[in-house]
Amino acid sequence: MSSQYKYSNTKEYRECLRQFCKMNTEKYPQIIHSVDAAGWDEETIDEMSYDEDSMTKILDTIYEKTKDHPLFKKIYETAAAKMISLDPEIGLAIIMSYDYFSGFYACLDAFYKSPDEFTEDAHTYIGLMKKLT
Repeated sequence: MSSQYKYSNTKEYRECLRQFCKMNTEKYPQIIHSVDAAGWDEETIDEMSYDEDSMTKILDTIYEKTKDHPLFKKIYETAAAKMISLDPEIGLAIIMSYDYFSGFYACLDAFYKSPDEFTEDAHTYIGLMKKLT
């Protein structure tokens, strides 16, 4: 895993997300070829060449590895509440959004590197929860 993902605009965020999820934009050559005819802007092209399979795979993997951990349960619950939901999988989708992805990734990275040290006192967890609340 990369040590961090930093971005300051939508384009950079989407590139980070593509790298993190190992999205394969080569799966969508028909979209790229139709761009000239359609006159689409760069953001529309990016949206149309989104690799849903890769995103689903990474979200499923993350959820399986973290769903029973009390801190991740709290993260997912807090994020889901933003959409007036209690569904932790909704929370996971929310936490992958622009506003929270870099903080969430920092928590995942800390957890994967040293699960026993990923506690309520971990600066990554504290920072993400402050942003969420």
